[in-house]
Amino acid sequence: MNNYPYLIAGLPELFPDFEKSSHNIDLLMTHIRENTHPNDIKYLDWLIFGLKGENLTSHFYREVFKTRNRFLKEFFRYDLDMRNIQVAYISKQGGIDSSMHLIGRNDLVNAIMSSRAADFGASEYFEDAGKLISLLSNQNILEREQALDLMRWNRALQITIFNYFDIDWILGFVTRLEIARRWDALDRKIGAELFKKLVDEVRETYRKDNKEE
Repeated sequence: MNNYPYLIAGLPELFPDFEKSSHNIDLLMTHIRENTHPNDIKYLDWLIFGLKGENLTSHFYREVFKTRNRFLKEFFRYDLDMRNIQVAYISKQGGIDSSMHLIGRNDLVNAIMSSRAADFGASEYFEDAGKLISLLSNQNILEREQALDLMRWNRALQITIFNYFDIDWILGFVTRLEIARRWDALDRKIGAELFKKLVDEVRETYRKDNKEE
């Protein structure tokens, strides 16, 4: 028997505000892992591995769809469909053939490869296709990436809406927690870049002042 009711009761509420998280994410992850049933650790490991972009290969998707866990299969199916539509959109913008960059073979991929429609024929197979394509047209990279992560955040919530005190709820929470971690890291990176820019501007001003003297 697991202790998920105890674990879940002690977890904080998460909000997708993309600001600096007030939670100690590493500490929360340690707490979750220590209280995850040994039989479910493998699902947690699959999730953490798959939430790192560099691991999202055709092999990963193929193997994760073989697992017995509903959350993993549904969330990564959504994620893969999003990414294939992104590939189609970017390929169209660049005037290149998307077929070599699509992952997997299903009705959505077949539609993308054969359709000339503005939505690549994706709306029939991916309910959020219209919204996704609209988001991809946003030229503000930061806003676009936040919106894409918000789609994943909301999907994790939708999948687990009727789950209580089980591993799927935990996986949904961890998905949102890792999205928060991603933006924490980006906040630090952006802050560092802005600081460097400020320092460079100050140095440039100093050089100009010296030349004028």
